[in-house]
Amino acid sequence: MSKYEKYAGSYDTWNWPQAVVLVRIMNDEGQSGIGWSEDGVEAASSIITRHFTRLLLGAEAAQIELLWDQMFRASIPYGRKGAAIEAISAVDLALWDLKGKALGQPVYSLLGGPVVANPMAYASHLQPVPMDLFVREAVDYVKQGYKAMKMRMPGNPTHGARGISANIERVAAVRDAVGDEIDLMVDAYMGWDLAFALRMAAALEPFHIRWIEEPLLPDEVGAFTELRRKSPIAIATGEHEFTHYGFKQLIDSGAADILQPDVHRVGGITAARRVCAMASAAGLEVVPHVFSGPTAHLVCSHTVCPLIEHLTIPVWAKNTEGFKPFILGEPTVVKGRAILSNQPGFGIKINSERLPHLAHWNA
Repeated sequence: MSKYEKYAGSYDTWNWPQAVVLVRIMNDEGQSGIGWSEDGVEAASSIITRHFTRLLLGAEAAQIELLWDQMFRASIPYGRKGAAIEAISAVDLALWDLKGKALGQPVYSLLGGPVVANPMAYASHLQPVPMDLFVREAVDYVKQGYKAMKMRMPGNPTHGARGISANIERVAAVRDAVGDEIDLMVDAYMGWDLAFALRMAAALEPFHIRWIEEPLLPDEVGAFTELRRKSPIAIATGEHEFTHYGFKQLIDSGAADILQPDVHRVGGITAARRVCAMASAAGLEVVPHVFSGPTAHLVCSHTVCPLIEHLTIPVWAKNTEGFKPFILGEPTVVKGRAILSNQPGFGIKINSERLPHLAHWNA
């Protein structure tokens, strides 16, 4: 939306309300699992309550693959991407959480066991705030033990050469502040076009950038392919892609070096592990979008996942008094590594202080 002056200043001017759909699935033994996905416009919740319940109620909860396929096929007339797959994601995660609890095992054990117990996390924030705060934030991440960090880019094609200069100024400042041993990534959040992305890739080469993330609209697969072929820097994309079918197109087209499925969008753990399998066969890395318990379980159980994204709170904005997460038991990050528990399922529960009407879900 940055190409439109009316919406270029703030994400909040055009974004949907920040909300999620929470799903709880119970079995006959009274055990339950919890899953969630984005649902600011209440589309996913409507799909679940008005459609998927007829497929799920009375079904065998352990048949996760079967239920995923049935939900996907039944929703094809209005689905295949977007809200319908986000609805499937929430249900799928609840089923995996339930399976882990029923078997007394963390989900990462059900996925083959941990490849690395505490995956390396990268700090993901560095918005285009005033430069002194920007650099202060980057330096603080190094002090906290992060070995990698990602920054957002203020310049886009509407700014022309001035936009490229603004982006490079930010990158140069961070590289100078953190040194050469820290991995740096840049995120354009779909705000560039092919010509601008090619110019940016060339300009960024001296700064040893690990990847350029989502420079183009997700459906511009052909442009992604050309960019990847010509760019001296690895190209990452996929947070707005859906199901293994969508990622197969990216892989077959040679459109990306790094795939970034979001387990809360792509179709849950069931779809995300399919993406990991395809990436392994193609020699690609998978660095999932966003930080959550389900994401951490996926990352720690797959050899193709070298990093997990951690959505950090900047040192200059750490006043979080009064903030209450809706989920408790999510992994923490200590010295740049995600610390997972060995609790059954995803090891999570509802925060009854934040959502008192759902406190009974923890029974």
